[in-house]
Amino acid sequence: MLGHDIKLANCLQRAATLAEWNGGGGGSGQGLACFRMTMAGREGRIAVVASARRDDRGIRVDKLTAVADIGRIVNVDIARQQIEGGLIFGMGLATGSATGYKRGLPTIGRLGMLGLPLLADCPEIDVDFIDSDADPFDPGELGAVCAPPAIANAMASAGSERLRTVPLTGAGR
Repeated sequence: MLGHDIKLANCLQRAATLAEWNGGGGGSGQGLACFRMTMAGREGRIAVVASARRDDRGIRVDKLTAVADIGRIVNVDIARQQIEGGLIFGMGLATGSATGYKRGLPTIGRLGMLGLPLLADCPEIDVDFIDSDADPFDPGELGAVCAPPAIANAMASAGSERLRTVPLTGAGR
């Protein structure tokens, strides 16, 4: 299923080890997702393990563990911040942060009105990188595209209905 992508398999194995992945069995609340992105001939890969559950306030993400292969890292702190920010934005999309559109324009004009996760909503985040000499890849979007499916898989393993569209609230189906 990984398309013979050894680097992506390496990300997946390291993320599973780092997160103490238990196989995502029924009731575990752990979900896994991975993604490969190519831009301008450069490639970035990420694997994410999410631990999530549903409570009286909706979907609660307790932990996100990510391992990324983004080539040669110029500044590891900025790369980590990019991945963490993407994971939080993706978590927000999964839990309902969004804007509608009317005549091709967003109906919400300020970021503060999007309903993005607050600091109190943010889970524990653990990010690790694969050492590489490949050309650097901009990691900005990797976390945002991989967090929602990992959270969806975590919710399914926690006993929720499997949802395949964001937001994962099940509304609008």
